[in-house]
Amino acid sequence: MRKKIIASILVIAVMGLVGCESRDSSDRAQIYIEEYEKVEYETVAVERGDITPQFMLNVYSDGFYRKNYYPALDNVEVEQVYVKKGDTVKEGDVMITFKSGDISKQIEQYENKLNQNIMLVDHYSNLMRIDPTLDYSADIKLLKDDIEVCNLYIEELKSKLSLYNVVAEGTGMVTMILDRLDYGYVNTADNIMSVSYGTGEYYATTQEDYDFKIGDVYEGSYSTYRYSLELTDIQDVKNEKGEDEKKLYFKLAMDGVAGVDSMWVLLNKDTLENVLYLPAKSVFYVNGSNYVYMLDENGYREAVEVKTGEIIDEYIVIESGLEEGDKVVIY
Repeated sequence: MRKKIIASILVIAVMGLVGCESRDSSDRAQIYIEEYEKVEYETVAVERGDITPQFMLNVYSDGFYRKNYYPALDNVEVEQVYVKKGDTVKEGDVMITFKSGDISKQIEQYENKLNQNIMLVDHYSNLMRIDPTLDYSADIKLLKDDIEVCNLYIEELKSKLSLYNVVAEGTGMVTMILDRLDYGYVNTADNIMSVSYGTGEYYATTQEDYDFKIGDVYEGSYSTYRYSLELTDIQDVKNEKGEDEKKLYFKLAMDGVAGVDSMWVLLNKDTLENVLYLPAKSVFYVNGSNYVYMLDENGYREAVEVKTGEIIDEYIVIESGLEEGDKVVIY
C-alpha cells in the first residue's frame, strides 16, 4: 500500500513538470531596455551689432494718499453721480448726491423768504430817505430779525444737506466707484468711492550715469497708464551706504494728480556700437567667473569662460571669450 502511494506522488510530480515545460514562453516576464538617446541641446549664435542699453527709474509720489468715501446715512438713495473713474476733481466738487427729501425745498423756501425780506428792508429804507416823515423802523427791525432767523434755518438745513452729498476734499483723481451705485440704495458700510490725492510732485534716486536735464519731460508709466513728468531739480546726495547718487524731483506736466503713488520711467543710454551679444540666460556664474556652454564636435557640452559687459533687456554683451557666429547652449 505504501509503495502505491509513493508511486502516485511521483507520477503527479512528473506530470507537473511536464506541464510547466509546456507553457508558452510569452508568459515569462519580459524586460524592456530603451535604446540610447543622445541629448539634443538648443543653441543660439553669438551676434554682432549695435545695441541700446536701457535702465528703469522708479519714481515715487510726494504727499500721496488715498481716501475712501462712505455714505453718512444708512439706506440712502442715489440721486446722481457726477464723476467717473479716472476723472480729476478739485476741492469742493460735488461727486455724488443722494436724495434728501424736502430739505432742498425747505432751503429754497427760506432763501426766497430771506431775499424778500432783504428787498423789503431796502424798500422801506429808501422810502424813509425820500420822505423823512415816514417811519418804518419797527417794520425794518422785524424784517431784520426774520432775516437772522432765516439764515439760522438755512445754515442748519445746509448742514443736514451736506450729509447727502459726497464732496472732494482736495485735488485728486477718482480711482474707484462702486458699481452698485447704479442700483439705487447704499449704506454707511459701503465704500462707494475712492479718490487719490497728492501734490502732483514725484522724486527718484539713481546712480546711473545719465545726462538728466532740468526742464526735460519724461514719460512715466503705471500699468496701462502714461504720464508726463517734468524734471524740476537735481541734487547730489549720499545713500544709506554712503554712496553718491542723484536725487531727481519731478512734477506732473499737467494739472491734478496721477492717482498712483509710484511709477517707472524707462530711459535709453548711449548706443553700444559693433559689439558681441547673446541672450543673458545662456551665461552662468561659477566661483567668480562667467561661463557659457559650447558643443564640441561630438555634441557634448564644454564650458567656456567669457568676460561679460552690460545686460541689455534679455541680452548680455560679450567682451571676450567668443566670436561672432559661435554657437552656445541656451536654456
